[in-house]
Amino acid sequence: MGHLKRLCACLIFLSLLLIHGAALGENKEIVVTFVGDCTLGSEEHERAKTTSFDSYVLNYGFDYPFSGVYSVIAADDLTVANLEGVFYNYEANKVKKTYNFRAPTEFAQILPLSSVEVVSLANNHTEDYGAAGIRSTVEALAEVGTPWFATTEYADDVYIYEKDGRRIGFVAVYATYWYTHLEQLRSDIGRLKSAGCDVLVGVMHAGTEYSAFHDSGQEKLANYLISNGCSVVIGHHPHVIQGVYVYNNATVVWSLGNFVFGGNKAMRAQYSMLAQFTFTFGEDGKYLGHTLNIIPAQYSGYTDYNNYCPILVEGEDAEICMGMIQRDSNIRLAPYVSGVGAVQQFVPAGK
Repeated sequence: MGHLKRLCACLIFLSLLLIHGAALGENKEIVVTFVGDCTLGSEEHERAKTTSFDSYVLNYGFDYPFSGVYSVIAADDLTVANLEGVFYNYEANKVKKTYNFRAPTEFAQILPLSSVEVVSLANNHTEDYGAAGIRSTVEALAEVGTPWFATTEYADDVYIYEKDGRRIGFVAVYATYWYTHLEQLRSDIGRLKSAGCDVLVGVMHAGTEYSAFHDSGQEKLANYLISNGCSVVIGHHPHVIQGVYVYNNATVVWSLGNFVFGGNKAMRAQYSMLAQFTFTFGEDGKYLGHTLNIIPAQYSGYTDYNNYCPILVEGEDAEICMGMIQRDSNIRLAPYVSGVGAVQQFVPAGK
């Protein structure tokens, strides 16, 4: 029965490509996987404990945190993660707040060793150690050859991925910063358009923490990004998974949930997901549309504590995960198929 479901899903996917003018062999595709909040370091009072993220990495190796999902993210063209925290070797400049996440600069090599090619820095932990922490993070990423993108006070850049002459532009913003620095975000989007990007992706850090449903603030920011040309909007910050919306020829994933989350050893949010988009381009290079594949996961290999190593889930766990996503979605989601994911309907490009 499982083989039959998988075959049906594949046939549906192929038929959608053909319906939308995608004669196989003529079109070009770029596959991009998005994962949620990744805190690749501990809090100061946790760092020396055997249960901390830092201790796990030092014991099991830099390639450990993403090893449970490596087979998926190593097979795509690009994997994008939200880097929540800094690579910084000192406790100086620590901002007074509830949580401060810091990793030694050598931990930056986790990313290239794990096939995570680019990170967003637009979030509420980018400034945990002030401007010095951000500068150190940018330098550490450059040292290991990992690009970043963000619209922030101390770090401002966009990212462009190019393959076979097709260009995908990425911009990222934290909701609080968007309210006060709209012109900077508008300028960054303009840079992507001026660079001739065929399709734009907006990444937003927004929403209510631990809420199963997206809020009006997320809607406003997503609407702004879509109205300014983004065909895909990816969200995180709530630390739990939320739904999928499709409208105006765009797809919004409200929240991916936690992923490699070194900032908390407790299992507060079990389920996560990988949002894998296939962007399709015509023979002439024109962007035709995209397909979302939802891949259910949980951000630890165990349910009673965090071992900082997300895994893919199957069976009942996958169904529960899909149900959580469905209740905050405006479309009827295609079902999960074991070993494939939940491949959604093709969303054509707007005119």
